[in-house]
Amino acid sequence: MSRFAAIAVSASLLINGAVASADQPATRIASGQRVRITNETNQFIGTVVAVTPDSVRITDGAQERTVPLAGVKRIDVSTGTTSKGAGAKKGALRWGLIFAAIGAVSLGLQHDDVGEDGSSAGEAVALGLWSGGLVGGLIGAGVGAARAGEKWEKVWP
Repeated sequence: MSRFAAIAVSASLLINGAVASADQPATRIASGQRVRITNETNQFIGTVVAVTPDSVRITDGAQERTVPLAGVKRIDVSTGTTSKGAGAKKGALRWGLIFAAIGAVSLGLQHDDVGEDGSSAGEAVALGLWSGGLVGGLIGAGVGAARAGEKWEKVWP
């Protein structure tokens, strides 16, 4: 009976040890991956050079640094960059909607001053929606294309 208990305890320790080690951040990243590591005070972005059970060594091209995993709050892995077209589309939609709302409200409130002899509130709101959406969409497309960035996937915790 004691032999069975010893085998059961050994198997339990082996299984629990494997689960605990799989939850460590060092097991979720590998050399060559682009990572973003956030700790209590800083955020580091770079390419992984080496991974040990207690630290990660990364480089940003200019300098190499070792980040201890003890204080790490989050680790993200880059899944690539977004295209300028996708950024432009997203920016145009967001900024277009915001400027359309602003244009509709502002022209709707001052509809008597729109046109030579004033206009109805509905016409002024429609004009504000169209012109605000157009201007905001153009600005947003430019900003979105310029700010096309990386996509990140959270791998720890």
